[in-house]
Amino acid sequence: MQIQMKKEEIVASKCIQQKSKISEHAISIRNCIFCRIVKGEIPCARIFEDDKVISFLDISPANKGHALIVTKGHYETLLEIPDEVLLDVMSKAKKIARAMSSALGNKGFNIVMNNGKAAGQIVPHAHIHIIPRFDRDGMNVDWKHKKYNDKEIDEFRGKITRFL
Repeated sequence: MQIQMKKEEIVASKCIQQKSKISEHAISIRNCIFCRIVKGEIPCARIFEDDKVISFLDISPANKGHALIVTKGHYETLLEIPDEVLLDVMSKAKKIARAMSSALGNKGFNIVMNNGKAAGQIVPHAHIHIIPRFDRDGMNVDWKHKKYNDKEIDEFRGKITRFL
């Protein structure tokens, strides 16, 4: 009898945890600035839209013409985006980068996607930055290069390939 009670308590606890996660996700979506832009609740300088993505100019651009491509579904990072949506996102990134380069005359562009707080993601909704680049624009995408010790590169390769 006592074992049965513990099982029921565990099941009830798991149900409560699941409902809590669903509630947190619903609140997250309701408060998400990009979800509100997708719904038309917040205005944007829209440059493209279809059934899977919306693209608009960043209001705090790294360079003028800096655009965001935002998934219409609420996915926090690249790892959550369904493959068919991700393929569409990248296809639209190419289309928008080409249009941007033709319109602005930029000499190149950066495509950036931050995934998670540790990577600098501020809005927890998957999005890609397309940043037009010009000669001597003063913008740097710079990181300090690190080196592997001895056989460390093989260790990292092994760790990663085990999950592929």
